[in-house]
Amino acid sequence: MSSIFSPSLSPRPGRDRRMLSWYVAVVIIGSTAMVGCERAEPIVTYSIPTEVPEQLKLGEDRMLATMVPHGDDVWFFKVTGPKAAIDTVESSFRQFVRGIEFNDSGEPVLDQLPDTWRRGGEKPMRFASIDVDTPDKQLDISISKLSRQPDWDQQVQMNVNRWRGQLGLSPSDERWGGGEEFEVTTLDTSGVWVDLIGSPAEAAAPMTPPFAGQPRVASDLDGGGGGGEPATPEPDSRLKFQRPEGWRDGRMTSMRMAAFSVGPEDSPAELTVIPAGGDLRGNVARWLGQVREGEVSDEVVDKALSDAQVVEVDGRPGQRFLLAAEDAETGTAIDATIVPIDDGISLFVKMTGPAKVVTEQSDAIASFLESLELNL
Repeated sequence: MSSIFSPSLSPRPGRDRRMLSWYVAVVIIGSTAMVGCERAEPIVTYSIPTEVPEQLKLGEDRMLATMVPHGDDVWFFKVTGPKAAIDTVESSFRQFVRGIEFNDSGEPVLDQLPDTWRRGGEKPMRFASIDVDTPDKQLDISISKLSRQPDWDQQVQMNVNRWRGQLGLSPSDERWGGGEEFEVTTLDTSGVWVDLIGSPAEAAAPMTPPFAGQPRVASDLDGGGGGGEPATPEPDSRLKFQRPEGWRDGRMTSMRMAAFSVGPEDSPAELTVIPAGGDLRGNVARWLGQVREGEVSDEVVDKALSDAQVVEVDGRPGQRFLLAAEDAETGTAIDATIVPIDDGISLFVKMTGPAKVVTEQSDAIASFLESLELNL
């Protein structure tokens, strides 16, 4: 075998050592390439299952919920999760709600919780959350409240059928949507117990408040004007309505499902449709403070609550308020309708602006409310 080095070159330490390393590397790479060209890699076939493994399939969900009337409020205690996990907490959940006590402010006392239960973090539109550990999954018990409506049966039916929809179940024509009377030992009145099993994969997409995990515009909580870049150029597709004549497109934000500008360009009123929370009295008192620029007495709030007009929006009971400044001619007015749509969440249809414009739009607002269809 002949040498790959020229005999005429005299060895030089360092230089020849580097050249030798380079030549050896070239020879090795070239040899490897030739071997690779001569021997093709074998073709490997794989069998891919066409069915979803059992452990990845979506199973049935179970929901336990109780509506407990107390004073002017209705308290909701609800937990949803995989059926196997809910089965393990049914007894303790039932006992917990049956023995719930309320303090002097009308709020449930949560000082003593069952073993493996602990207070969870704060969540929008809830009074409290409770985390429950099970072998299958950590469950989340929600506690919230709404104002009690004049028609108790209708209020129960509305909420139960909404929950049925969340589990892919059809609405029920039974009284209370199939719910049962439930005794709370600490109260004189009974509640309603709901036990549903369904498949959430078959349910329509649940309503998620636009403010959940999205930037807020502070004024949107009140339905008033304010800054913030438009987040949605068109009304939310979950709303269907007939726009009254003369209503112009309003400023949309991440909070608003619809917005309109009404009246003169230089002094318009604004109507917004927003899902939000808060108790009925608190919202009315806040709005009165906006139109009257300051705190108002309990007597004024009581009068506004008693003067509320009972309305129906897409089959849901609501209350409509007309709140004006003391000077109804030159001041500001609010025409607001509150429609409960889910646990702790209501739909607010609210027009704010010059009293004259708001008053003139009363019939148009009524027509808009009658036309609203809520796919929530």
